[in-house]
Amino acid sequence: MLRGLSFKSGYVRNITTLMTGTALAQAIPIAISPILTRLYSPEEFGVFAFYMAIVSIASVAVTGRYEMAILLPKKDGDAFNVMALAMGLSCVISGLLFLLVVLFNRFLSELLGIPDLSRWLYWVPASTLLVGVYQSLNYWSNRKGHYRRLAASRVTQSGSSALVQLSGGYAGSGATGLVGGQLIGQALSSAVLGWLIYKDDHTKLKKLKKLRLMVMARRYSAFPKYLIAAHGINIASAQMPVILLGMLFTTATAGFYTLTQRAMGAPMSLIAGAIGDVFRQEASYSYVQHGNCKEIYQRTFKRLVVISAPLSILFFFSAPWVFGFVFGPAWRVSGEYAQILTPVLFFGFVVSPLSAMFMIAEKQRLDLAWQVCFFVAAGGSFFIGHFFSSAKVSLAAFSFAYSVMQVVSGLISYRLAAGKSF
Repeated sequence: MLRGLSFKSGYVRNITTLMTGTALAQAIPIAISPILTRLYSPEEFGVFAFYMAIVSIASVAVTGRYEMAILLPKKDGDAFNVMALAMGLSCVISGLLFLLVVLFNRFLSELLGIPDLSRWLYWVPASTLLVGVYQSLNYWSNRKGHYRRLAASRVTQSGSSALVQLSGGYAGSGATGLVGGQLIGQALSSAVLGWLIYKDDHTKLKKLKKLRLMVMARRYSAFPKYLIAAHGINIASAQMPVILLGMLFTTATAGFYTLTQRAMGAPMSLIAGAIGDVFRQEASYSYVQHGNCKEIYQRTFKRLVVISAPLSILFFFSAPWVFGFVFGPAWRVSGEYAQILTPVLFFGFVVSPLSAMFMIAEKQRLDLAWQVCFFVAAGGSFFIGHFFSSAKVSLAAFSFAYSVMQVVSGLISYRLAAGKSF
């Protein structure tokens, strides 16, 4: 195993490059979290969580999911056209979303059950546009193996967001500081990544052709056809705890969960995220060239399990005490939530990076079917807790449903990696 982790491996060097940058990017919000939890209330974190949940769900549609096809064309010219297509769609659809918010703002805020969210809905289209642009640039950099620029953009987003959120907290701006920090971080990271790509690839702008864009749109039409629904359901499932905890219980409950999610997401973004980025690039190449990527899949799976198992065990036994000590006694509830959700940490860490096999093998229909099943199972679990008037029962039921569905996803993705069909 140690030999397999040798730094002589280009695969491991790429992971290390991303991990180093992502580590710094994740260290910044982790470092300031104990300060933020003393500057912002659980209710304010809850409003911010609702905002980000809406942005995450809406962002699925803005690119048509074409950014995920950037890795697939054999020619860079075709891939560049796919990137331009995804970015163009982001502008158009975000504009339409803004019009929708203007016309139905009050209805949407009342539907969500949080009137205070009304003024923030106007900023949702700006966030979706920035997410769409950044994701398109991210996948192009991933294709080209420019992992240093990916790391630089992530540090930029994290650092600028942290600075604005801290400043807003000390100024007593409430949720404005949290949302504003997120927007500024997204804008600056997109600008940094866009500028780095422009310096290297600006000559390709002359090769963008409307006809070629249309050809690429048709060639990869399965991505918007199936992945908008599949990933929309996936993101909705991921954001479901925040939305349903806020709607079925209180905004403060959603705020407690938000801190739990933030702390649990740090190791996943740091290690699993970096491994997943490199896995997509390596597995895509192997699958296109050889029709399978079983060896890469197995190697990646082993690394994820070896890292994840001890991390999850330590997290389970220490979470309540750590949260209370680091974030303040008022936030110990978040640690109790984290303890319940330890299986989510483990299975999400191991299986999520490998689920890219659905896209690599172009099994969008299969992915959609799995996402629908997951959405139903996860959603139903929260209403179990509502029946018992207990947020913790909801989270326990969700943790179980999540774990079962991730095991199913892992078995399917392994079969796809082996080049077998369904």
